[in-house]
Amino acid sequence: MTQTYKPSGDFRPIRYFLSGLAIVAIALTVSTLAAAQSPQELDSTKADPQHHNVVFENDQVRVIHYLVPAGEKTAKHSHPDGVNIFLADAHYKNTTEDGKITELQAKAGTAAWRPALTHVTENIGDKPLEGILVEPKQPHSSRPAGSADVTTLPIGGKLAKVVFENEKVRVLHYRFEPGQKDEMHGHPDSVQIVLTDTKSEVTTPDGKITMVEAKAGQVVWRPALQHSVRNVGDEPIEGVLVEMKGAPVVASK
Repeated sequence: MTQTYKPSGDFRPIRYFLSGLAIVAIALTVSTLAAAQSPQELDSTKADPQHHNVVFENDQVRVIHYLVPAGEKTAKHSHPDGVNIFLADAHYKNTTEDGKITELQAKAGTAAWRPALTHVTENIGDKPLEGILVEPKQPHSSRPAGSADVTTLPIGGKLAKVVFENEKVRVLHYRFEPGQKDEMHGHPDSVQIVLTDTKSEVTTPDGKITMVEAKAGQVVWRPALQHSVRNVGDEPIEGVLVEMKGAPVVASK
């Protein structure tokens, strides 16, 4: 007959107690690491407030301004899907979470769709790295009923070009030489990024004319509207328009 050795004393409570402590310690460690890497904490404005700040935010979009001086490096941070508009020529390096390093260059005024990512950015150029990030949330807008799409018009289609379009936004780049004017047209709710000092004459469907001036780098939330625009300055005017898409919200009765 085989005998089984049995200790004189029951160590099970101690063993279970120690096992419980180990489980709790592991759980706390995992919880701590998860919290440290949470999307909220890695948000660019929280993880790297020195270089990122909110310009404005509403129910459809959040707009971020970033500025990284020459030679500086950001903290690790995250961005959701969004449009990246460069306000100055850029030369920088991105390091992603997997350690991949990419060297990039861009010209002032370039607008591009950028999928969500977590990275560290180093400005390796000799000028500040500066731009605007337009982060769509739940876009829900369309052109005013009956208004024309500027890109389909004989003159407007030459002055405003589609940079790209997806299910959330459409991005236009516009440029007016001195004296140029487009036809009456409409836009949905939009974010306007002004790339040059601007002096323009804006006419609405009721015939009202308003003089508008803006500075390079200015960012404006523009509710849906109809208008025509004429450059009344001595220099070309240029900018980027990020139009919201999606179905308009219908108020419940």
